[in-house]
Amino acid sequence: MNKLDAIFNPQSVAVVGASTTPGKVGHDIFANILRGNYQGILYPVNPNARSIRSVRCYPAIPDIPDEVDLAMIILPPPLALKAIEQGIEKGVKGVVIVSAGFREVGAEGRAIEDRIVAMCREADIRLVGPNCLGVINPLPQVSLNASFSARMPKSGNISFVSQSGALCTAVLDFAQDRDFGFSKFISIGNKADVDELDLLRYFHQDMDTEVIMIYLEELRRGAEFIQAVKEITSGNRPTPILVIKSGRTMAGAQAAASHT
Repeated sequence: MNKLDAIFNPQSVAVVGASTTPGKVGHDIFANILRGNYQGILYPVNPNARSIRSVRCYPAIPDIPDEVDLAMIILPPPLALKAIEQGIEKGVKGVVIVSAGFREVGAEGRAIEDRIVAMCREADIRLVGPNCLGVINPLPQVSLNASFSARMPKSGNISFVSQSGALCTAVLDFAQDRDFGFSKFISIGNKADVDELDLLRYFHQDMDTEVIMIYLEELRRGAEFIQAVKEITSGNRPTPILVIKSGRTMAGAQAAASHT
């Protein structure tokens, strides 16, 4: 079993930092998972709420009575660090940190991000983000919209990867207007752990993916990326890959730095 299955096909999801206030990211992500008719079990985590949208709340991850595959974390960096510690103790299999305030804001945020990555790697847990829109799997057997985009796209055969959350929402709007769908849809933000190379390899093995699309702002493992693309687009079961690389001009690089 691939470690990324816990991100794209979780049997249970905890939304840590779920909020009772509509308009807050922690509320909207929880509401989007509910509204999207997610096929697994959903747990809101908030120490100050009894329930959110009529679903019983838990004060912290350890208080959830059952196993948790995916932890969606919408908390500021110091609280996110504590939630990761608790998640590791609980045995979560995958983590998506949606919230910002990490590497992209300076040394203090970077230090917390590095600590979280080290903890997740030691525990053999894959981490998406921080500073990302989330993850969507529209296939009917999963039906997971763990993102703060209210639009659940149609099920299709395209897997889409973007560093920019803003671009994700624009693409979802565009796709809905033109009636085409996705197999997997993910925003990777700071790429603290899971990056486009991990996702290329995962999607190439995914029988529901026939085309891979990527919006890239920076490429850290360039030589490996080129090699992987050569292998994936040729040989056994070749998968077409479409990539747009931004940030090549000064203005573009400044916009890319904040994933806008």
